[in-house]
This record gives sequence, C-alpha cells and structure tokens, in this order.
Amino acid sequence: MNVSPTFSPPIPLMKPYFTLSGLFYLLSMLTLFFIDPKISLQDFSLIGWVHLYMLGFVMMGIFSAMAQLAPIVVETSHYSIKIFRYLHLFLVSGLAFMLYGFYIETSFLLYGGSLVFLAMLIYAIEFLLTLKNAQRKTSITKAMKLSNFFLLLGIFTGLIMAASFNSLLNINPQIILPMHTFGLIVGFVILLIMGISIILIPMFGSSARISDNEFSKSFIAIALGVIVMMFAPFFYTEVLTNTAYALVSTAILLYLYQLYTMTSSRKRVIHDIWALHMYVAFGSFIIAFILLCCYLLTDLEILLKLGAFLLLLGFFGFIILGNLYKIIPFLVWFHIYSPHIEERVVPMLHELLPKRVAYLQLFYSLLGLLIASLGIVLESTIFFKGGAILLALGALLFLLAINKILKAKI
Repeated sequence: MNVSPTFSPPIPLMKPYFTLSGLFYLLSMLTLFFIDPKISLQDFSLIGWVHLYMLGFVMMGIFSAMAQLAPIVVETSHYSIKIFRYLHLFLVSGLAFMLYGFYIETSFLLYGGSLVFLAMLIYAIEFLLTLKNAQRKTSITKAMKLSNFFLLLGIFTGLIMAASFNSLLNINPQIILPMHTFGLIVGFVILLIMGISIILIPMFGSSARISDNEFSKSFIAIALGVIVMMFAPFFYTEVLTNTAYALVSTAILLYLYQLYTMTSSRKRVIHDIWALHMYVAFGSFIIAFILLCCYLLTDLEILLKLGAFLLLLGFFGFIILGNLYKIIPFLVWFHIYSPHIEERVVPMLHELLPKRVAYLQLFYSLLGLLIASLGIVLESTIFFKGGAILLALGALLFLLAINKILKAKI
C-alpha cells in the first residue's frame, strides 16, 4: 500500500469532528435515561433520539474516520479537504432543527432535513471526486462509492417523509419508511462498515486479508438487497420486500464467514482496547442479526426493539469507539510527534492512549449495554435506566480519553 503523508488531513481540521462525536455520544446516552423501554417504535421522542444518535454520533464519527481512512484505502489525497472546515456546522445545525421538529414543531423537520441533506451532499461529492482519482479500484472502493449514493437516497427519502408530515406531499410516510431506514442503515452504514473492516481488521488485528473476489460476493448481495427494497414500496408487494431481506441476510452471512476467515488467520492475538471493542461490536451484530431475522418470522415487537438496540448501540457504537481509539492517537502522533523523531525523544504511539480510562469506559459501556438490554427484554424501567446511567458514564470516560489525546503537545 503506497501511503503518503499528504493523505491525512491536519489535526486542527479534524479535531472538532472527534470532539463533537464524543459530545453527541454522551448526550445520546444521557437522553436515553428519559426513554421508557415500553415506548412505541412510532413515538416521535424515540425517533428523535435515533436521529440524535445516528446523525450526531454515528455520522460525525464516520465523517472523522473516513476523512483519514478513505484516502489511505484508495491511495490518493482528498479532492478538497476544505469542506471539513464547515461540514460539521451544517450537520449540527440541521440536527438541531430536526430535534426541534421531532419534539416541538414538525415544520422544522423540513428545514433541518434540508441542512442535513446539504451536508451529506457536500460530503458525498467530495468523497466521490476523491475516489475518482483512486490508484486502487477494487470492490471495496466500489462499496464505498455506492454507499454514498445510498446515503443521499436515504436522506432524500427522509425529506419526503418530512414534507408528508407537514401536509406538503400527499404521501403516506409509512410507505417511504423502509426506503429511508434501509438506505441509511443497511445501504450506507452497514455497507460502509463491511468495506472498511476488510481493510482495518487485517491492519489492526494482524490477520490475513481476504481476496477482492470474496468481498465482492457480500457486496453485490447487499447492494442488490437495498436496491430491491427501494423499488418495493412502488409495487406494493411483499415478494420484493422478502427478496430484499433474503439478499441482505445472505450478504451478512457471507460477510460473517469472511470475518471468521480473517480472524482465524491471525498470526498473533492481541486483546487490546481495539480488539475488545470489536468483540463486543461483532458479538452484538450477530445477536442483532438473529433477533431481527426472528422478528421477520414472528412479528414480535420485542425482538425488533432488542435487535435494533443492539445494532445501534452494540454494533455501531462499539465499532466506532474502538476504531477512534486507533485513529485519533495515530493522527496526533503523526502530525505532532513524528516530525520531531530525530530531534528529541517522542512518546510511542500506544503511549498516547490513556489505557486506564479507556478500559474503564469499555467496562461501564459493556455493562450498561447488557443491563439496558435486559431492561428491554423485561420491559423494566429500573433496569433500562440503570443501563443508561452506566452507558452515560462510559460515554463521559470516552470523551475524557479522546480529549486527553487531542490535547497532546510536543
């Protein structure tokens, strides 16, 4: 892999993204305390929390991670890193309007959604232009490219739903909902994680990388599944919907086998903070996948609730936290310490991570995830709120850890 120092954006430019990701993660966990585990999935307060978590934490985390990883994966520099000077402002402003719309006045949903769409459009265009100059064009780069189209389609369908809530369009939002959720959750986040993990797991986990042809199987299956789901609402047939579920399920099973192939090839096993987060993340992913498949067969809402909870907080949450523990120290070391290697003694990369705080974060976050999940199963407010408190404590420790790393000076 031919990596140039110019591929990585400067630390002052990316610092707001890392900090905001940590802040929104903490805010999401704090507000989780005020949600009743028996709440309806159609309740606007729950939908508002999901958008707070996904746009504030997950998207900000993806922005910050992909700004570093995408150029390295495709071996080229950013088309224009200037967009990162203001991209977070559009996203935060749009999220603020959307939250006001969910909790107070629905007309603000359209304003917030428009700002979020603008942020995603700028991100996607810059990302696609960066990929256009890629030296390496593989199924992974194709997955990264296609995920951006699904991102825009998912946000656009969200705008259509916002317009229908305000009687600007005579469309039943329940018809558009599968397109919105499938486009964003499966088409963007899961597809992107699948592609990037094929690079990161061998890089961070000392394992062999699977061939491009192997990943192509799961990539094509999940892409077809999302595309079929996008057309399903227009034909009002369960055949297309079930076909989409079958394709995505096949893709995930293939991907899990690919994960097994990579992890079983590890030359040396190191259970560091990154690896431990990955164990929780992919363990949650497997359980969530099983629960969501069972929901499709039984239609039990409790399975959907628990599956979605483990997918969002267990899989998305821990995989982002774990990778940020790798990305942020490297970025700080690379930009602040590496230029002075020949002049003075500089800390080793692993010394930048406050290990005690990071391991405490992992402990409280995992314990909170387990207790809150039990609260969902038992529909117990006490267990759920207890888990939320522990998750919030873990989020606070994560914020303290990354702030300590980002404050590093020569």
